[in-house]
Amino acid sequence: MAARSSVDFDKLSASELKKLLNARQERFVALLVDGCGQTEAAVKAGYSSKTAASQASDLLKIPKVAAYRRALTRVVLDRLCLTPESIALRLFEVYERCMSARPVLTWDSDVRAWVERGVFQFDAKGATRVLELLGKNAGMFADKVQVSGHVDGLEGYLRGMGDKAG
Repeated sequence: MAARSSVDFDKLSASELKKLLNARQERFVALLVDGCGQTEAAVKAGYSSKTAASQASDLLKIPKVAAYRRALTRVVLDRLCLTPESIALRLFEVYERCMSARPVLTWDSDVRAWVERGVFQFDAKGATRVLELLGKNAGMFADKVQVSGHVDGLEGYLRGMGDKAG
């Protein structure tokens, strides 16, 4: 029989993976997928509250446990009709909203109304987060670019990235 390490757990169904886990491991994953935090899930699954945080971390490093979590998550996403494409589309809609310029308003007591100041704002933090999620999903950030030395602002950083690429 082949060693367990050579098994590609991601090719197995949720029901096949469930059979490979003990009852506490299965309960732990089910609780995670239902929305519990890692430590809470470990305690509710029967692990000691004193070691639950480290136990949860260790459990998620076990390939068959991690694969079962991914498989159960896929089942939930399928029930909700969520695909990677639909999620990416919704993320892009959020990005567009974050990037839409909204006028900054101030109260004008002379006209007793809110008036535009001629300045516009957008949600740069939200837009950046969406781009990060989309990029990670596309595998764009597997290799981190490191720039050595002191960097003077964005221009210096970009120059450093160009130096690394060339």
